[in-house]
Amino acid sequence: MSFSAARLTCFALISALEEDLRLEIEGLHGGQGVNAILPPAIAAKAQDRRARDHGKAAARSDVALLPYLDFADSYEVLLARKADLDPAISEQLANLAPALGRIAAIRNRVAHTRPMEIDDLPSLLDVVGKLVDRNGNHWTGLAETRTRLGRDPAYVLGLRIDLPIDPTRSPQHNLPVPDFDETGFFGRQQQLTRIKRAIKGAYPVVSVLGEGGIGKTSIALKAAYDLLDDEAVQFDAFVWVSAKATVLTPNEIRRISGAIKDSLGLFTRAAEELGVLAPDTDPVEEVLSYLENFRILLILDNLETVLDQRLRNFLLELPVGSKVIITSRIGLGIENPVSLGALSEDEGGRLLRAVAGIRGARVLTELSNENIQAYVRKMGGHPAYLKWFVAGVQAGKRPEDLVSDNALLLDFCMSNVYGYLKVDAQSVLRCMQVLPGARNQGELAFLTDFSATRMQAALLDLITTNFVQMRSQSTNASEVVDTTYQLTDFGKQYLDSRHPVSAGDRANLIRRHQQLHSVGADLRAEGSASPYSPETVDVRGTGDFNVARLLRDALLAAGRGNTDEGLLNCREAQLLAPTYHEAWRVEAHIQVLRSDFGAARAAYERAHELAPLSPTLNYFFGSFLLDQGDNPARGLDLLQAAARVDTAHTAIISQIAWAHLRLEDYASAIQVTEHALSTGSPYQPELVPAVITAFRSAVYWASADRDKRDLDGALHALEVGAELAKTAPVGLLIDESRDRMVQLGMIAAEIAKLSDENFVVRKAKEFQSQLYDRLSAVDQGWLDRRIGVVKFVILDKYFGFVAYAGHDYFYHLRDLADPAEWEYIGEATAVAFKPNRGHPRGYRAECVRWLG
Repeated sequence: MSFSAARLTCFALISALEEDLRLEIEGLHGGQGVNAILPPAIAAKAQDRRARDHGKAAARSDVALLPYLDFADSYEVLLARKADLDPAISEQLANLAPALGRIAAIRNRVAHTRPMEIDDLPSLLDVVGKLVDRNGNHWTGLAETRTRLGRDPAYVLGLRIDLPIDPTRSPQHNLPVPDFDETGFFGRQQQLTRIKRAIKGAYPVVSVLGEGGIGKTSIALKAAYDLLDDEAVQFDAFVWVSAKATVLTPNEIRRISGAIKDSLGLFTRAAEELGVLAPDTDPVEEVLSYLENFRILLILDNLETVLDQRLRNFLLELPVGSKVIITSRIGLGIENPVSLGALSEDEGGRLLRAVAGIRGARVLTELSNENIQAYVRKMGGHPAYLKWFVAGVQAGKRPEDLVSDNALLLDFCMSNVYGYLKVDAQSVLRCMQVLPGARNQGELAFLTDFSATRMQAALLDLITTNFVQMRSQSTNASEVVDTTYQLTDFGKQYLDSRHPVSAGDRANLIRRHQQLHSVGADLRAEGSASPYSPETVDVRGTGDFNVARLLRDALLAAGRGNTDEGLLNCREAQLLAPTYHEAWRVEAHIQVLRSDFGAARAAYERAHELAPLSPTLNYFFGSFLLDQGDNPARGLDLLQAAARVDTAHTAIISQIAWAHLRLEDYASAIQVTEHALSTGSPYQPELVPAVITAFRSAVYWASADRDKRDLDGALHALEVGAELAKTAPVGLLIDESRDRMVQLGMIAAEIAKLSDENFVVRKAKEFQSQLYDRLSAVDQGWLDRRIGVVKFVILDKYFGFVAYAGHDYFYHLRDLADPAEWEYIGEATAVAFKPNRGHPRGYRAECVRWLG
């Protein structure tokens, strides 16, 4: 295993520091026996380490154990005997205390082959400098090592790392030293956390996807090393196999000798790493057997060169307990993918400086931060580009030449990728070239004239080849994220140079884009004019234009009676925009038209998961639960949620009043309406339904208390109803509201007859008078209306009789104020009507209205 110069330099310094500490201990020893100086616990630890080299025979003196003390052991021993040390050494040991943890961590990474961090070597050099510069005579080994490093830093390349260590409980592994060993691991913390969390969870396969040189191998190794030391991870072994076939140099793309060429070679190598592969043995079955019998984390690196069905079948057959991490430019479509993009400007700048410093590229290390950031921006924060750039400068090329001509790098990063693309995927790429920026599936489907399934297949092709970057973004704080797709910077550079778009295709795509925006403007205008109409679509932004168009077509089809066609359009919309709540809300509306209330509720629930704070959705869903979903309590909750966002819309207010009525909270229904009347303009026609609901509530309230002989409660209901009649604008007191006022007056007369208390009788008559006076002011003729009860109905003949004051009044379907109410009018139903006692055929009820 080859190590970086930084790791070997750290080893040289730590080894010298530990040897100097042991010499100080030896100077205190004086030929005494074991445990004369070493505390029992430290002596026992050193005995165990020595036993691995010399067998179980115990050492007879501390001197024999000194080579097996590590830095922390030696420091502890000397600190305990500081009174016997040279005062200068005692002082320096005390000054070392703040750096103890840092030095121990560096030593652990060096000794146990864990990835180094960028400031490990500088930190160690700083500590060494303070010790040697202040008292070089006592730190002779350290001083000599530092001097030699200054004369010949390359001498460390011939060293072999050998430090006293204790056995670790970490699983066995063959993980290579990562390429970031010199610089440390930069950025990608979110993706790193996701990979580790996925491996700890239920996911059997996690893929790290990205274009060539983006850092897939590095993050996979970082994750593996982190998991290696994670006590919560219970793997028996970590096995690394790489199918990397080429390496990028400043002048060429060089093929690696002996590289794995197919999946069979990959599995053969994996089987060899796991154990001896017997002749004539199927390596795939051998590897699966190991994964079944042991808990193994298998890391397969650079798979794009060996992708075939054998590999896919292997991943589908993984035994429970073992896991696989793969890195590839091309996804398989059967794994949990983690996509890598470029480094941020800050991370890219740090990487560029670190690599330049390690490789001695003074032209770059002396640049200002502004110039460094400018180079990082030109290279798009691409790790391979940054490293290739430094290597090129180190080889004598001018920096400006390297950033102006990156054809070699583009070929390395995108090589063997474009050839995987199908015709449809190439069409989508042309669309993205002409119309750059983040676009969702709906937009791309319109621009290319693809169906949802065809578009998804093309995008999957693109994502698995890493030409396209998939991102999630929120269109609204209350809603789930929407997925967008965009060409990677390297992908666009490669396509523009190797596969430019023709003039004809460019013109056609621009025309389609303009057409889509014209449609979207119309849809937005419709939604703004009537947001609470079920026939309009809530458009969140430009990304919704195509899907909203499909949903409008669905509503139009359903309006013509073709609900099947409408649902097909909804399905297409849901495939294109699964997180767009309107795709499910419109389906719910159409399912209601089909009287499939179970399917409607399921669609509403799905929509609500996606946009729980949308006022229009809460209005529609709440209304459904009131009228068809038989859950008025939850319906009220949703309507009140809508009102908190859209505080003044009369449609919401009317439905909230109706919800209170359904819940028999009559006082609240009236209160909601009165509040709306007092806060809005003097005349709001949209509040007619709320006023009707309020009068219904007053009637039901007064009737219920009358029937319970709670005459005080009934009087209160009459008082509230009379006040509502007085304050409601005349223009809102129409049709049913007027009949309810007549009904309230009738109830007031009944209460006056029921009570023998003067106060009750007087108040009942007073409220009756107020109601009739208001009716007289509104429409004198309405005082002729009466409230009766249906005696019986002949359904097939479309007529019936209303009983009132000892007489039966005939009515026919055509006598109803609203013929649609025929199905509600049954025996014992209360109705309002205008009596016609002069009809040639006897008493007749005209303008009959159902009152329930």
